[in-house]
Amino acid sequence: MPPSIYGFIWRTSRRGQLMVCLFSGLLIPLAAVPLELQRRMVDTALGNKDLRLLIFLGLLYLGSILAQQGFKYGLNIARGWVVEDVTRRLRRTIHRGKDSLGTAQPGTPPDAGTAVAMVASESEDIAGFVGDSVSVPLVQGGTILFTFGYLAWVDWRIASLAALLYTPHYFIVRWVQQLINRLARSQAKVVRRIGQQLIGDIEKQRDSGRFHSLVQIAYDLRMKIYRRKFILTSLGNFLDALGPLIVLVVGGWYVIQGQTKVSTLVVFISGMQRIADPWDQLINFYRTAQIAQTKYRLFVQTLEGDEHHQPLGQ
Repeated sequence: MPPSIYGFIWRTSRRGQLMVCLFSGLLIPLAAVPLELQRRMVDTALGNKDLRLLIFLGLLYLGSILAQQGFKYGLNIARGWVVEDVTRRLRRTIHRGKDSLGTAQPGTPPDAGTAVAMVASESEDIAGFVGDSVSVPLVQGGTILFTFGYLAWVDWRIASLAALLYTPHYFIVRWVQQLINRLARSQAKVVRRIGQQLIGDIEKQRDSGRFHSLVQIAYDLRMKIYRRKFILTSLGNFLDALGPLIVLVVGGWYVIQGQTKVSTLVVFISGMQRIADPWDQLINFYRTAQIAQTKYRLFVQTLEGDEHHQPLGQ
């Protein structure tokens, strides 16, 4: 298996990823269409009290929504196919390499606890990321760029505030995620050891305190991950709520000064939400990608018989 998860993605799912790119390319340009239609409905149709134009623009708005949902459906089907195909490939790879899933002693029989953990959960986690690996950054990143570009065209001053609002978030996420990665690797190893211990206790018909100790360690590691993960989530939610407030205050001041229109505020409030959702998904994707790469490396090391030469925290 390739050492990098993206090398693995290209080798195993490039045809599916091309299909994902096709649907993503159709979906991305539609991101800014509803915003422009909103602006025209407020400025032109309502401003001129033109009912026919309002209905026409409303039908175009509905058409853009239907088109978006249709392309999203195709994208999700393509992504689901990629996930299930890669899961099947990984499980077959585990079966072919099962003789290397031993313990720290060379020549020992395959470890059933490790094999079960890899087949049941780790393969699905890695395959789930493969399904998102291209579509999420492409669609969400493209949506942000298209939306932000449109907002900058409408009023670059308010758009600049939006950029300043979200930039520090990225650097905070990178710092916290490095801590989460180390915890996730340790937690994955502990879960494997839980499986090993459970099977050993069943085979020897004993009730070992070692099993309960490992369960507690897994619990403590998971809680540490949760605490760091939800700090990032709370920060993201705060920024999502702060964005419309800044638009209303700053944009409202421009309206009072006669430097912009009310329709601009309507568009920016809607546009900030259209940026906030993809931004949150990109941040989640970055976190998932880091953990997936960590699990993939552990997966490859196990198949190659190198896992037991690695310290627990690496």
